Amino acid sequence: MLSQTLKRLRENCGYTQQQVADALNIDRSTYTYYETAKTTPDINTIIKLAKIFNVTYSDILDDDTQSTARVSDVNKSSPPAKRNSKNSSLIYELTKNEKQLIIYYRLMDKDSQKEFLDAAYERIKSNK
Repeated sequence: MLSQTLKRLRENCGYTQQQVADALNIDRSTYTYYETAKTTPDINTIIKLAKIFNVTYSDILDDDTQSTARVSDVNKSSPPAKRNSKNSSLIYELTKNEKQLIIYYRLMDKDSQKEFLDAAYERIKSNK
């Protein structure tokens, strides 16, 4: 189910419902409704969620029980530091602000990501 997939993906990334809701610019309760199957996100929101969770939108929409089992198996198979998934295995060690930064970065288009990284690099260089 979509609701279960969203919850698993969010938990796998180590994000709170509030962090995801903030990135989507919606109330936490609205996002909670997605995870509890009270409402369904529109396609634009699903595309944003795919970026946030670093998966394809078809990974979110796929109701195939095997794909759902794969997400669950990744969560249970090994501790976070030993995972080899698209999501950083060390994301659980990040602070709340660092996790929020990753969410916002994933929502940017490629050009904006490059500009952001270039600006960050210049800022670090100037602080040395």
